[in-house]
Amino acid sequence: MASERRMTATDRRRLIVRAAGELFIVRGYSGVSMDDVLAVVGGSKGTLYRYFSDKSALFRAAVESLCDEWSDPLHAFSPSGRSLSDTLVALGEHFASIVLTPQAIALHRLVTAEAGRIPGIGDAFFEHGPGAGYAVLGRSLRQAYDDGLIEVEDPVRAAAQLYQAMLGDAQMRLLTGAPYKLTEAEVRASVVEAVRVFLRGVSVPGADGLG
Repeated sequence: MASERRMTATDRRRLIVRAAGELFIVRGYSGVSMDDVLAVVGGSKGTLYRYFSDKSALFRAAVESLCDEWSDPLHAFSPSGRSLSDTLVALGEHFASIVLTPQAIALHRLVTAEAGRIPGIGDAFFEHGPGAGYAVLGRSLRQAYDDGLIEVEDPVRAAAQLYQAMLGDAQMRLLTGAPYKLTEAEVRASVVEAVRVFLRGVSVPGADGLG
């Protein structure tokens, strides 16, 4: 293929990983073979196995790539709120726009189902997914701590706790296929309430700029 010859090795690998990720989300891990991926991207088995030793290695790469792609906007996200409360609510809503999508929920379910069979896949998902989000939120809390607005021992741990308070209910309902799903308004209300309760517990008395 002429188009294949023009591709760099990095481009080719990226194409394979993207195609595999889309297939895994739609068909599940057991429903996708290396031949299925080749049928989409073209090329030879030798090329595919040069990049990935087996399907589990390709799955891990696809999980990492999808998580990185979805979480990338978080790293550049700059909340416009004038207070810490506004900033945390904006971050929570931005998280919701990523982790509550059908694709993200499908990937989360898939990783959970395969975590006991594919060594390291759970760690990879956490590092590139939730862990990346916690780090972003943790940086905001670290800055608030440095500014004397809040008192927390571990900003990243506090970020994980705040994240779960903001979105844990909505996410769990989607992951488990619960009959009732939260509306967008209810998700926002959950985020706002979680931030309010969190700041009440960690705020430094008399500090300005909280909300």
